Amino acid sequence: MRKFRYHALKNNTQIIQGEVEAASLTEARAKIRDLGFVPTKVYMESSHEASIEESSAQQGTLDSQIKFLSLKDKISFTRELQIMLSSGITILDALNMLAINSPSEKIRKISNVLQTEIMSGKTFAEALNARYAKLFGPVYTGLTLSGETSGELDTILERVLELLKKQDEIKGKVIQASIYPAILILIMFVVLVLFAKVIFPAFASVFTFNGADVPFLARTLFELCNFISNFWYLIIASVVGGSYLFKEMIKDRTFKCKVDSFLMKIPVVSEFINYINLSNFISVLQVSYDSGVPILEGLKLATKTIDSSIVKTRANKSLEFIKNGRSLSESFSFSSLLPNELIMMIATGEKSGTLGKMLLNVSNVIDKKVNIVLETLTKMFEPILIVSIGAFVLFVAVAFYQMYFGMLGTLF
Repeated sequence: MRKFRYHALKNNTQIIQGEVEAASLTEARAKIRDLGFVPTKVYMESSHEASIEESSAQQGTLDSQIKFLSLKDKISFTRELQIMLSSGITILDALNMLAINSPSEKIRKISNVLQTEIMSGKTFAEALNARYAKLFGPVYTGLTLSGETSGELDTILERVLELLKKQDEIKGKVIQASIYPAILILIMFVVLVLFAKVIFPAFASVFTFNGADVPFLARTLFELCNFISNFWYLIIASVVGGSYLFKEMIKDRTFKCKVDSFLMKIPVVSEFINYINLSNFISVLQVSYDSGVPILEGLKLATKTIDSSIVKTRANKSLEFIKNGRSLSESFSFSSLLPNELIMMIATGEKSGTLGKMLLNVSNVIDKKVNIVLETLTKMFEPILIVSIGAFVLFVAVAFYQMYFGMLGTLF
């Protein structure tokens, strides 16, 4: 029999140390579990130092490999964790199951690292904030901390899951609305390339052979198609480079404010930007309020979800009014953050003591507004696109007309 030292978790909160006698490491772990503890580290004295070095190296590797976590992965991680916690499984066992069984490699690595952090004495929220604050964002980490403090982590994770699903639904609607225009633009580009490679060279050879001048529109079309055919890589490089440059420039606060101010002056587009930001804002505020987070802290969390600098400025003004003792409805009214009809709903909730319910109703109303504005944007964009394609087809038709009659003129 050999002596094994161990670190174990007692009541899922307290780290204890001790030693047991056993014939093997497996038997030692079994004896520790028989004592009612969850073993986090079991070792013989001689192998302790090597074990620590191996664990640290592995943890560093796991942590450095994850740079981005998709919304789908966040939903999957939160859903699985919430289901297991609500079933009475401890956070350590839940993370262990995810580390072994999750189909996503990133989720397995995250679960492994979080499990190690909790075994070292941190809570789940502390481990998440220490290791993956950027991956999950301030709202996720803030709400999990609230849930852990109140002892209702499974309930909070369920609400966080609803928030993530809502974000995914809005993202899906935006992508769906963009598919039709993208396909039409792609078809137009393919047609241009086809004309440049096959059709126009045949006509151009006839004109060249007979020594005639190519008509103006036809010549313009020739040159455009030749440019696309010969320098298509420059077009793609310009689009990619321009997108990257814009992405870097938008990080500058002054430039972003100018862009946001310009977008907020465009009809319908300004409504979409306003409601899409308010949708996330009100949803987080409602979830944090129902989770027992103080209204001021809930507002701070909700403000972090806002992307538009214009809407964020209004939200920050609301924060200042709240700090000065104003009610939530008054703060939203003074800062012009919400439409008057939604402010009246919040004021009614404050007076009747049903603020959480009213915030949920406001969230539902804003979601409907997002759907309506998105549908309007799609309907508004379709005729613009059709007119643009029609103009392109007319240009090609007239150019072909000139080429056809010009070619007949060279034959007689």
